[in-house]
Amino acid sequence: MKAFFNKIGSWLILFMATDMAFILLTWLIRPEAIKSVSLFIILFTLIMIGIGYVWQRISRRKKLDAFKSFLDDPSEETKATLAVVLDDSWSQMIESAYTKIQKQTATISEKQIGLQNYQEYIEAWTHEIKTPLSLMTLILENHYDEISTYVADRLHYVRLQISQDVERILYYARLQTNHADYNFSRIRLDECVVDVLSDYSPLAEEKKTAFTCEMQPLEVVSDRKVLSFMISQLVSNAVKYASQVEGKVTVIVTQDKDVDAKIRLAVHDNGNGVPAEDLPFIFDKGFTGYHPDRQKATGMGLYLVRKYASALNIDVRTETSLLNRFGFGIELVFPVVVKHFE
Repeated sequence: MKAFFNKIGSWLILFMATDMAFILLTWLIRPEAIKSVSLFIILFTLIMIGIGYVWQRISRRKKLDAFKSFLDDPSEETKATLAVVLDDSWSQMIESAYTKIQKQTATISEKQIGLQNYQEYIEAWTHEIKTPLSLMTLILENHYDEISTYVADRLHYVRLQISQDVERILYYARLQTNHADYNFSRIRLDECVVDVLSDYSPLAEEKKTAFTCEMQPLEVVSDRKVLSFMISQLVSNAVKYASQVEGKVTVIVTQDKDVDAKIRLAVHDNGNGVPAEDLPFIFDKGFTGYHPDRQKATGMGLYLVRKYASALNIDVRTETSLLNRFGFGIELVFPVVVKHFE
């Protein structure tokens, strides 16, 4: 209402001036009719203002609806409808906006197609590269005695690094899909950790890093393949940033003794840790921080851990009571699922 009166302010003053003129004229011609005529003039003015307000509301609604339809679907039809509800002074601006929107829409469509083709190419490449990786694994297993221990260890190390990069690409691509399927089952968490540590033993040997485990035989309900990938990213980070002298990575699987009885998986290293100013951002995509040891990192591993943890209803934390015993660590906290899940 306030906006309406602000808009018709000049017309309202004109109405009032006209009313006063008619009232004055009536008083001069027939003073005895001043009351009835004044009441009629004021009532008529109020009715006209009310009609103007309703008409202005209806007109405004039509303009907003036409404008919204034009923005949602900038076609020739919606453009013509918008031109009808607005006056001729808007026609050139409407045409200009329509042309720009059409150009931007075409550009966006072209970029989306290019991005989709690029994503499909990357996904195809990651699947194709698995063939030579499998061949390398087969050769190492069947001809291990024919290769020196040093060369074999180096090849295992290189294979693991490539496999890890390929897995990150695949899991990142999986996040971009509209619907990701997860295969939930009951998993022995300690056994899953052992499998991951076995895969990363060549990397640990190359870095002169020892694995230490403190694990209870506990079960969680999760997607085993995705969970293994998450644990592998934590182990990979821990091995990478463990101390260069007597490096050590500790994995702890335990269960709380309180009412919730949540299960915790903590992966710790005895390295220099993460600077306090970087700590709030370590799970952000592409973040590497300013620490010299992390400048060669991609900043994708922990980002993927956090994204998949959210999908699997797992909490990811960096602050635990175990940090005093070891260096920097990251902890996964699992909810307890009752047995009748199966």
